[in-house]
Amino acid sequence: MSAGDTKKLLNEAEKKVYEGEYKNAVTLLESILKANPRNLDALDLYAKAATDSGKEQMAIKILKRAISFDPKTAHRWMDLGQLQSGPTALKCFRQGISVMEANLMHAMKNAPLDFNLKDSLRMEIASGYASVADLFVTDLCDETHAERECEKALKLALNACEKSLEAHYGCANLRLIQGRRKEAVMHTRACNQILEEKKVGEVSPALRMSIAEICLELGETTHAAEMAEVLLQEDDRIVQSWYFAALCYFAAEDMETTTQYLKRAVDMLKKSPQKDLMTACQDLYNQMRRKKGQMNNHVGKEDNKMETE
Repeated sequence: MSAGDTKKLLNEAEKKVYEGEYKNAVTLLESILKANPRNLDALDLYAKAATDSGKEQMAIKILKRAISFDPKTAHRWMDLGQLQSGPTALKCFRQGISVMEANLMHAMKNAPLDFNLKDSLRMEIASGYASVADLFVTDLCDETHAERECEKALKLALNACEKSLEAHYGCANLRLIQGRRKEAVMHTRACNQILEEKKVGEVSPALRMSIAEICLELGETTHAAEMAEVLLQEDDRIVQSWYFAALCYFAAEDMETTTQYLKRAVDMLKKSPQKDLMTACQDLYNQMRRKKGQMNNHVGKEDNKMETE
């Protein structure tokens, strides 16, 4: 297969992956890999297709094959870590961070004036340490010194890049777990400042939602609602975003908008049922009814008071 044919097939496969046509993409990628089993671009795209289509074991297998050909590309180690859990994930993350730190040292020595490259590498390193920290509040939370290891990883993340969104989110999450709410708020506000500089689509929806959820839990309802609106702007087909936005407006006591967004979520769930989410919507609806009843009772009492006077 010629280089031109390979590039054409790769471009077509990439388009299929981003359109969600994973089966067709895999067919194209397998034809490339049959001609050249070491084609790293094809392996990377194959791993993405497998991950996005929910075939995690296949993605792990493909990533390991790519790493065996090229163990010095950090993103494969990080992607592999995201697909695994516990000590195995930790080992992958640390290997990926090691590669990134070596790349940063190389850049500082050989490209001292390439500030964009160095900033990008520092951001990636910070994200890597944030992933390590997250393991110590999830899979590895019962390990000896888990909290200390989490603190250490987050400190390294912020040292690498003080404007890392993932690092500040990790700090906010840890402080919330520890009951140190004021410090958690400080980090969510740092997240908000960073997000203001980001373009729509530049931050993963999952991370934005995680930050928004912490903001809501901390009573930062305005920031939570703003993030929910951005999520809907990015993709208004996700029912969880409509439900979460309704939660935010309910917390802000905006019953009109809560009703509007909750209705949208319920209408979507009628077409594609999700039992747990429908139950959550029903619970929110019941809370709204109680809230409205309390508000009506308060207004009635005030009216009676005025009539008596």
